[in-house]
Amino acid sequence: MRSCTILLATLLLVACTRTAPPTHDVVVALSQPPSTLDPLFTTDAAGTRIAGLLYSSFVRIGVDLKPQPEAATWKQDGTTYTFSVLPNLTFSDGSRLTPEDIDSSFELFQKSAFASSFKTIASVRSRRVNDHIETVVRLSQPSATFLSDLMTLKLLKRGSQLGTGPFVLVSQNANDIRLRARKDHPYWPPKIEGVNFKIVRDDNTRVMKMQKGEIDLAQAEFPAMKIAQLEKSPNLTVYKYPGLALTYLLFNLKDPYLADLSHRQAMAASIDRESIVRYKLDGLATLATSLLTPVNPFFDSTLTPLKFDRRAVPESPELILKTSSAPAAVENGKIIAADLKKAGFNVRVQSFEWGTFYGDVQRGRFQLATMRWVGTIDPDLYRKALHSKDVPPAGRNRGSYANDWVDKLAEEGLRETDFARRKKIYDQIQKQVLHDLPFVPLWYDTEVAVVNKRIKNYVPPPDGSFWILTKVEKQ
Repeated sequence: MRSCTILLATLLLVACTRTAPPTHDVVVALSQPPSTLDPLFTTDAAGTRIAGLLYSSFVRIGVDLKPQPEAATWKQDGTTYTFSVLPNLTFSDGSRLTPEDIDSSFELFQKSAFASSFKTIASVRSRRVNDHIETVVRLSQPSATFLSDLMTLKLLKRGSQLGTGPFVLVSQNANDIRLRARKDHPYWPPKIEGVNFKIVRDDNTRVMKMQKGEIDLAQAEFPAMKIAQLEKSPNLTVYKYPGLALTYLLFNLKDPYLADLSHRQAMAASIDRESIVRYKLDGLATLATSLLTPVNPFFDSTLTPLKFDRRAVPESPELILKTSSAPAAVENGKIIAADLKKAGFNVRVQSFEWGTFYGDVQRGRFQLATMRWVGTIDPDLYRKALHSKDVPPAGRNRGSYANDWVDKLAEEGLRETDFARRKKIYDQIQKQVLHDLPFVPLWYDTEVAVVNKRIKNYVPPPDGSFWILTKVEKQ
């Protein structure tokens, strides 16, 4: 009798499993979990993009890579910006956004990991005007980046972590992040029920799940050598397009050996980047010269990629090349280390799970590290990433690069609002930084998005944003 009962229960379980309705959540693959979803601290690509669904900003970047209204429209008079906030914008608990919430959000972000982006703000004052809120921001000096920087400033309910975005966080663990759609959102109600971000660290497993239909969408999450395999799947659409991502080798210039420019030049010349792009990346990349990619209007197209000119060097002290534990990152690290060893550099690869790796790099605890800049839009990144006053732990100059002339130019570039004059400034910066080699620009990644055909209305976002999830449908 007991065995019959067990058999009946098993059959019922199987029947229930087979007849369970398909989820209407869109399943999105991530190869690594975000370091945090706290908008005051998230700086990695995955965390920033997911936070963009939970929290809204005054401004977001459009498909033309220019600032466009999200939660507010604006008018500018010199260094004064007046924002008209969308009326009746609500937090995920249903409460309305208030002037006090906005002023509090500005105060928080002026003390956050993004403080350097808002140091030109002299004052912020919000007040209710009829049916909407008006926020007046006065700057201490002209800023060419103020509007694009506002993309990082999220509207938070005072004293909480609640946001006004189109989704709300339901749960989060090491392998799974679930968001519920705010179907009653007054401005951006998603057409799907929710989003399930699946962290699938193994490349082969990620490919298998994509082909089997267990994953609906993956943006820049597959190694180049897997793309041809995915293109053969009849249920998938593969998009390839120029993007905003740079892969680079970062030097820690506090290390006495790496502080010597001749050593960095010899290392850069020892990496056969062209062969890596051709054979390892299956041609889905181009040789890099700058933090900016060729689709960026400030990119200096006159720069020449570093030449491969490997020569024997005296054996170096042991150098540790850190990578994340993502298989593609580890493999790329090993290839780069092998190239360097052929020239006589004593390089050893160490890989760490993403949180540990990223934390070490953020704090300057490394000698060499393979990294990516993702979604670079404004050339002010050169100030944020390389200004001598922005070294860790307060800033993002993780390699501790210092050049007074570049500092001066970057500060001028921040203030200059005329495009032509600003372009000349950043052309000089790009040339000088390529000469100084605080990092080796390796390659610009071709962006690849893989989408199940049951997902409708998908358009590949040039900046890799997940905002498209407010518009897609799942059939």
